[in-house]
Amino acid sequence: MLIASPDGADGSLQLRQQVWVHQVTLAPGEQYSLALHGPRAYLQSIHGALEVRASSAHQEQLRCGDGAFVSEEAQITLRAETPLRALVIDIPV
Repeated sequence: MLIASPDGADGSLQLRQQVWVHQVTLAPGEQYSLALHGPRAYLQSIHGALEVRASSAHQEQLRCGDGAFVSEEAQITLRAETPLRALVIDIPV
C-alpha cells in the first residue's frame, strides 16, 4: 500500500520530495512485486522474515529488523516467510 508520494497518489500522504513510501503487509507465502521509480530504494523489515528478489535475479533473506539498500534495479519482489510488515522507500534520485 502506498502511504506517501510526491503527488498524494491513491490517497497517500503528499511529500514535497521525489520519494515513494510503501507499507507491505503479507501472510506467509504471499508475494508483492513493486516496479521502482528509479535506481535506488531502501527496504526495512519491521516484523517478520522475507526473501527479496531483484530484477537482476539477485536475492537476499531478511529477518525482523533487517534493512537492505537496493541499487540499479527496476523491480523487486518480496516473499513473506512469516507474517510480514515492511517498508519500501523508493528514492529515484
